[in-house]
Amino acid sequence: MQSALRAIAVFVLALVAAHVSVADNKASEQKYTAILIWGTDEEKPADKDLKDLDEALLEKFRKLPVKWKNFYEVTRKDLVVKTGAEQKITLSDKCELKILQTEKEGMAVELIGDKKTVYKGTRSMPTKEMLIFGGDDKNATAWFVVLKPE
Repeated sequence: MQSALRAIAVFVLALVAAHVSVADNKASEQKYTAILIWGTDEEKPADKDLKDLDEALLEKFRKLPVKWKNFYEVTRKDLVVKTGAEQKITLSDKCELKILQTEKEGMAVELIGDKKTVYKGTRSMPTKEMLIFGGDDKNATAWFVVLKPE
């Protein structure tokens, strides 16, 4: 009888440990959407596959201290960032994003444009706030990368 109770107790402890392990793994990952955006004063070109920004994101851009009046989505990709594992995504043939979430230092982000690092830094990022990077482009236009928690 005691050996049967001992076996049941070991089995229950194993189930609890497995459940805690799965919960810890889910807690150590965060879903994001990375969005490449083009800023310009020109109207949307008919020959490019650009999308209008959704109203919430457009409103956020209109509140930024930038000079451009039109913003268009170039590409959008979903990703899952796991603590301790670097994620690398390609947003265009000229734009890549590397992200490494650490428990102590926060989120390390490297933005690569034309095969050169254009931004590298660490941010402590609340999971509900979006992060926006940007830079000038040719012909008085700009590009932005939005990292939006889901």
